[in-house]
Amino acid sequence: MKRLPISPKYDSPIFEAVAFQIVLGVLASLILDGGGIAQICGVALVAFWGGAVVLIWRHPQSPSRLDIELIRFGYFPVIFISFFLSCWIWHLRGIL
Repeated sequence: MKRLPISPKYDSPIFEAVAFQIVLGVLASLILDGGGIAQICGVALVAFWGGAVVLIWRHPQSPSRLDIELIRFGYFPVIFISFFLSCWIWHLRGIL
């Protein structure tokens, strides 16, 4: 199997981010709120990986320590921002 042309330093943070997102996705799916929390986690997932792809694209061979930490732990702030933005948008639309 051919490797992507990115630094091997990205391997561990990407794996940890995927594992964390799988666990949170399963837990969010188990909450009986009509899918609201799962939708927030899905929006955060798309936003996080969009940012991670841009970050890797900009520094494919020489990631800084901040790049590695953002990929490893960046999902936390994205989920909180996504929660507040989703609630605000739902409020504007009259859903909440």
